Amino acid sequence: MRIRAFTIIEVTIAMLISAIAIGITYTAFLIISHSYSTYDVKNKDMSNVLRLDELLRKDFSRALIVVKDTNGIALRFQLSVVKYKFDTAYVVRISGIADTFKVKVDSVKTLFENTAINETGTDDEQNRIDLLGLSLNLHHRQINYHYHKIYSSADLIKRKSDAVN
Repeated sequence: MRIRAFTIIEVTIAMLISAIAIGITYTAFLIISHSYSTYDVKNKDMSNVLRLDELLRKDFSRALIVVKDTNGIALRFQLSVVKYKFDTAYVVRISGIADTFKVKVDSVKTLFENTAINETGTDDEQNRIDLLGLSLNLHHRQINYHYHKIYSSADLIKRKSDAVN
């Protein structure tokens, strides 16, 4: 009585085809996994930048006055102060608790009435700003943001008491 079975050549060919299929599947998995991880990193970084942008816009619109301080800017509200510290590798927002945004900051420009405020003065009126220019570097691409604070005429008259006369 003879047992029906596969020959060694048939088994070898089947194993070779299986090995090629597994190799192709593994390579495809590695490519897709790498693409997803790259996408995930870029998405998290962009989400971080968008959250920073959202908070800066909200704080700029709600603040009574925006002033330059030694490390960055301070936004004064009626009952609180929010500070932003700009470093080359991150931005820190301090409002009771500290939020750190891991973004690369290329440059920070602070202006009031188109005049650069480069050094801090002794009082808030000397340090008042109405425009913040922020240049960020995200994945080797430069992104520029501009935040503008609109002051009421009553606030600006207080700045120059002789402006009424």
